[in-house]
Order: sequence, then C-alpha cells, then structure tokens
Amino acid sequence: MFFVALYFFVMKIPYVDSLDEVIYISLLVTLMAICITGVIINWEFFGRRRKNRVVLFVSNNFSKRKK
Repeated sequence: MFFVALYFFVMKIPYVDSLDEVIYISLLVTLMAICITGVIINWEFFGRRRKNRVVLFVSNNFSKRKK
C-alpha cells in the first residue's frame, strides 16, 4: 500500500492547483505515514517470531484409545 500511495503522490505533486488537490496529497501523506508506523511497530514482532520456534504438544483424554 505504501508504494501505491507513493506512486500517486509522485504523479500528482506537479499538478497541485486547488484546495481539493492539497487535501488529496495530505491524505496520501497520512496513508504513507500510517504504513511506516505499522511497520515500525511490528518490526520486533517479526524478529521475535523467527527466533522462538516452540512446538507445543498437548495431550488430552479424548484422544486416548478406549478398551
């Protein structure tokens, strides 16, 4: 989403003439900021997920064989 917003931002920036286009550009900047913030917030999550590979084995009474 960041690159799509960046593409439209770059294509639209030379044609800013009215208030509507300024609002449109500011919304694109806001969208790119949200994308960057989301990546920064979740950066540790992606790193921790690779390091902690834990396999959990759960045993319950329902899977036992009945005699």
